[in-house]
Amino acid sequence: MEDQEVLRIELALEVSMPQTDSLFQALALAFWRFQGVAATELFAATLKSIEDRLWMNLMARNPGRYRHKGRQPRTWQLPFGRVNMPLLKLWDDKERRMVVPLREALDLPAYIRWTEDSLLPGYRLALIQSFRKSVKALDGMGPQGATPGHTTLHRRFQGFADKLDPVPDLSHKRGPKPSAYQMADGTKIKLQRAGHDAGGADIRLVVGSLTPQGKLEVLDVSVGDSWDVVAERLKKRFPYPPKALVSDGEEGIPSALMGPETIHQRCLFHARRGLDYALYQDGFTKVYRQPFRERFEKVGGVHVTQNQINAIDPKDQDRVQQLLEQSEKAFQELLAGIPSDLYPHTVAYLAGLVQDSLAYLRYLLQTGKKLFLSSNRLESIWSRVVLRIKKIGRRWSPQGALHMLAATLVYVLHPDRYRELEAQLRGDKLPHVSLVITLLRPEWIA
Repeated sequence: MEDQEVLRIELALEVSMPQTDSLFQALALAFWRFQGVAATELFAATLKSIEDRLWMNLMARNPGRYRHKGRQPRTWQLPFGRVNMPLLKLWDDKERRMVVPLREALDLPAYIRWTEDSLLPGYRLALIQSFRKSVKALDGMGPQGATPGHTTLHRRFQGFADKLDPVPDLSHKRGPKPSAYQMADGTKIKLQRAGHDAGGADIRLVVGSLTPQGKLEVLDVSVGDSWDVVAERLKKRFPYPPKALVSDGEEGIPSALMGPETIHQRCLFHARRGLDYALYQDGFTKVYRQPFRERFEKVGGVHVTQNQINAIDPKDQDRVQQLLEQSEKAFQELLAGIPSDLYPHTVAYLAGLVQDSLAYLRYLLQTGKKLFLSSNRLESIWSRVVLRIKKIGRRWSPQGALHMLAATLVYVLHPDRYRELEAQLRGDKLPHVSLVITLLRPEWIA
């Protein structure tokens, strides 16, 4: 066992009690209120004892070198209460500088009121609600009812989230990387600068896995970058293009992220939903869209579910081939009955679906592997992000949006890494410090 130094503080407690039938309840309430005060006073007394010994050792080793220059007021808001500790200042005649013994001997927090460990509950709450509501939820939970302001929580959250990288470092791992099967999506957010509207920007997210249904990893996330810029970053980290790419059909994703041999699977959920929008662009209201929907329903390959395709035996190629041919034929019949001059958007939309929406069937015939038919796995992650970025927070600075994206993605995909950072900031991995009250001396005072 390593050598340890022991500081013993004897504690005497005086309790003045009213003469009442509800004494137990009164004592319980008093001790609940007293707990924070006792912890803060004992903590300050411990620091003061360490500081006194440091001062005595400096005086003993270097007589006449240091001069007392007063004290520097310091206040820390710790998880158990507020600690006031005036720090001793000494003037070093030899090096001609001011010395604060306790600061040089201990890893004291910077010039901040709230220590990191006292803000961690607020950081977690800020992932699911606004910073203002997070502070309100903390109100009364902290020691002595103290809580930080929402601006403090927001500012300090930026430094916390900056330590969280949603893109794992895979450079040290040999073998294939989780980029063979990718999903990509984007959305728009509103920006602000100095509290004022600064236009909009696109958020881009790309996730990947080693196998079609393997664990997802974040491959890239950005605010304001084009898909071409995202693709350049991906090529540096993952030189080989993906085997398959699933997207909702957003323009720019396939051309930027696909390689010559990449299969692009159009999300079937978005494919079905997009027909209404194409008809709307051609000027058709809901009343006139029903005949198109009924004919579109005959394209069986677009309306299968993931469970249905998972139930198909990859060796049953006749069944897969039959579904593919039937779907392609239904597509062609649908397109043949739509005049392109009257329905330009609808025809262009359906023509693109013939290739992209049925890619999973062609891939199954070629490789015997089953792709995801939709981007639902990405959407489940994306929904948390979009809720926080677009519904709860309305406008963001680019850096603030990136920090919230990083914290949310790590919390959802890698909760162990999130908890590890929390443990590090709390000091869970530091050497254990034992606190024992060695003296309890009850004494009645008249």
